[in-house]
Amino acid sequence: MGLVDAISTIEASDTINELSSSLHRVVQNYGFSGFAFVDAGRPDLDLPYHIGTFPDAWKRAYVQNEFVHADPALARSRRTNTPFSWSSLKLPERSGRKRPPEVKTMDAAREFGFKDGFVVPFHYRDRLGAVHSSSTVFFWEDEPRDFDKLFVCHRHELHLLMIYWVQRAMDIVNRDQRNAPTILKPADAAETIKLTGREKEVIAWAARGKTVADTAQILGISPETVEGFIKQALRKLEASNKTHGVAKSIALGIIDL
Repeated sequence: MGLVDAISTIEASDTINELSSSLHRVVQNYGFSGFAFVDAGRPDLDLPYHIGTFPDAWKRAYVQNEFVHADPALARSRRTNTPFSWSSLKLPERSGRKRPPEVKTMDAAREFGFKDGFVVPFHYRDRLGAVHSSSTVFFWEDEPRDFDKLFVCHRHELHLLMIYWVQRAMDIVNRDQRNAPTILKPADAAETIKLTGREKEVIAWAARGKTVADTAQILGISPETVEGFIKQALRKLEASNKTHGVAKSIALGIIDL
């Protein structure tokens, strides 16, 4: 199936189930075993909206171990619009026998036979200012060297396919489930959230992985003042924690990285 035919198949899908089946067939033609689409706009949720063609056992392990809060691919998806691979992720160093949660997540994926993953983030603002964010991973179970070749040769095609796929999903859900609590539910428009310059700065530095102490030193203010600006920003963003606030700020276009 060529790119044009794949896009035509996606656009012809009339339900979410049809759309899921269409994408599964398309990615299988590229050599992937399946896919998972996750609403990345709500990092506070233990079980965000998701669909895909992955093993039930993997879903159970992912949910039971709360990998959604440790998944390094999902975290990176909230900070970029560029596709990437699991193998490109920089994981925390192990401390003795203790494995960081990000390492546990990726180790578990390998135990289920996933040798790599192709991840496509998607952040979209519609004409009304509503923002939608998602992360899609295509699971790879064959030789890593074959994945590397595919990533180099076809990453732009797969990125384009997902733009069409997510747009079609949005159209279908907006038509059929206008109040559905999914990625398609309008988020807060950036115009309604007014952060001060300092509030944007502290959230932007947090997005870059800086601690409160780091940010205080960079900006030449006290850690207590930084904490105050963060709290004010989170209140305006209606964010449950700093991670949620950072993700929401990026998705709404309030800060850039």
